[in-house]
Amino acid sequence: MLVTQGLVHKGYLASNPRFGSLPKVALAGILGFGLGKVSYIGVCQNKFHTIEFELRGAGFGPGHNRHCLYTCEDCKIRHELSQKSGSQASAS
Repeated sequence: MLVTQGLVHKGYLASNPRFGSLPKVALAGILGFGLGKVSYIGVCQNKFHTIEFELRGAGFGPGHNRHCLYTCEDCKIRHELSQKSGSQASAS
């Protein structure tokens, strides 16, 4: 935006008679913002993928509350007890 304002001020870009340099500077800002977002998409996706693997089992992510991954000791014990009681109930 600063470069665009400088180019308008030096006369390399013509300013709008009614609004001055504002349209060109605003367009430069919007384009810069958009290009910055697009260039950062890959980095952002990689960060979320690494966080997803680090937090998998900690109760985060789309799979949370659907099933337990039995990563903590309490969940492992509860799972083993439920399997034992389920097998005893079906055997009788």
